Amino acid sequence: MNWKNTIISLTLAGSFIFTMSSCASKPVSSDISEETTHVATNVSQNLKTENKLSDEIHLDQVGYKLLAKKIAVIKGQYKKFQVVDSKTGVAVLTGDLTGNTKDESSGDTVCYADFSKITVPGKYFISISGLGKSYDFFIDDNVYTKIGDAMLKALYYQRCGTALTTEFAGEYSHTDCHKALAKLYNDETREIDVSGGWHDAGDYGRYVVPASVTAAGLLLAYEIYPQAFTDTVRIPESGNKIPDVLDEAKYGIQWLLKMQDSESGGVYHKVTSRGFPEMTTMPDKDVDDQLVMPISTNATADFAAVTAMASRIYMTIDPVFAQNCLQASQKAWEWLVKNKDFVYFKNPSDVASGEYGDSSGKDEKAWAAAELFRATGDEKYNEYFVDNYQVEGFGLGWQNVSGFAAIAYMFSDVSGTDQEKAHEIKKSWLAKADMFASTGQKDGYLVAMHKMEYNWGSNMNVATHAIHLLIADRLKTDDKYTQTVEDCTHYLLGRNTLNQSYITGFGSKQVNKPYHRPSAADLALKPVPGLMVGGPDSALEDDVAKSKLSGKSPAECYIDDVNSFSTNEVATYWNSSVIFILGYLNSNR
Repeated sequence: MNWKNTIISLTLAGSFIFTMSSCASKPVSSDISEETTHVATNVSQNLKTENKLSDEIHLDQVGYKLLAKKIAVIKGQYKKFQVVDSKTGVAVLTGDLTGNTKDESSGDTVCYADFSKITVPGKYFISISGLGKSYDFFIDDNVYTKIGDAMLKALYYQRCGTALTTEFAGEYSHTDCHKALAKLYNDETREIDVSGGWHDAGDYGRYVVPASVTAAGLLLAYEIYPQAFTDTVRIPESGNKIPDVLDEAKYGIQWLLKMQDSESGGVYHKVTSRGFPEMTTMPDKDVDDQLVMPISTNATADFAAVTAMASRIYMTIDPVFAQNCLQASQKAWEWLVKNKDFVYFKNPSDVASGEYGDSSGKDEKAWAAAELFRATGDEKYNEYFVDNYQVEGFGLGWQNVSGFAAIAYMFSDVSGTDQEKAHEIKKSWLAKADMFASTGQKDGYLVAMHKMEYNWGSNMNVATHAIHLLIADRLKTDDKYTQTVEDCTHYLLGRNTLNQSYITGFGSKQVNKPYHRPSAADLALKPVPGLMVGGPDSALEDDVAKSKLSGKSPAECYIDDVNSFSTNEVATYWNSSVIFILGYLNSNR
């Protein structure tokens, strides 16, 4: 983005004027006090304070931290803007709108309001004469703490095999579910206990591949930003002096351990019913037979990776659990060694639940090797990683986990780590981070997304790009990385062409009808809070999207409809990716 210089004048008590020379410069804290927030009428340049909401003023509907760069994106071309104190109705800043950018993903032509100069905590809105006013937003250093806790608590609401009591779940409570023994698909005379884990998404299936990614995201967030996480999220384990993010990750990993075949060490791919229950079915009313699907390479390798990771992180917190995880990981690796040919998973003809199939297990096995090497220091794992790891896009989703493998190896402090290999990975990682930052700077809404990336789960793309940038910032500190992360967050919370906050329960324009069975079936007026929906999908992959979104630009291909599974479903691994970002934003906690 080529920012034009702008002069913003802020007059306080009619006598103090502050100026800011560039949207790209760091905000400078001013000595604004609560007693001097009124502005002389003649300095407001006779701008009218608008009272009518406008959908064409786009900003983070949750808010901004005190010293953050604060940019609103306005569709169309206007000259001036005001920032108004919502409590007093008084304009506290008047400034010039700058820029004239065509956004490729939406087709919008936009300009920008930079209000970074405001560093006083409060509730505000933006007013543009002749256009209208924005939604209210907060400026406060703790503006993201509630949403961080809520997104973690949302995983508690996704728990399977346990009752969600009113003490912790309130109006989203239900009795325990899916406790019955599950049948092995290939031998339905054999039944095993695989209760527990998380309902993966809007359905009640439990899948090893995405659950491993979910748990890994939580563990990585804690490892890098431990100060962001508390023991007060109000889940059953709260108060046990262990951060709730580790309690929640452990709940998921304990289920993963049940999915390992005790004899071979291989890991079953998933446990689901043959199809999906009706949308209005609560978890405890879903009584169809649960079927355990065959072992796969991807499930086994992802399992080996996340359990090795857990063994290291829980070592001083829960040594017995850590040891169990390590033994399970090593046993899974033995299965991978014995079964060198790729064992893929494809849904049988009579099973319609989520497939989570893959065409290769190379990235998963490399991740397992990297984590096991970091956990044990055993050279055999190091040798496998160095010989087999290839940069494959640095994926941080379920289908490509090469990014998790790279992180494990780049940050390994184990003796014997191949420094040349690690340097090669770091160089490529930083090059991709530079690409993301450049993409964000060119984008009309400042989000690090190419117009071709608005596919199923596009909001995960936004979040994982941000994770990549945060890891890059740890490799080489650079403000452009962290600024792009903040811009990605603003996109998810409303600074997008649709003015849509994509996380339930937060923002002014909220998701009200996610593709999420408990939210559709319970008696609560609002959906379960703290869940991120998939977002725009330009491929239009469900009937609602096809009928309502045809002809829309890529960034507009979203609809808040309970039947739009391709744009409005939720997923635990989407949540964990944003929990990581919020870990960074709340690291001053």
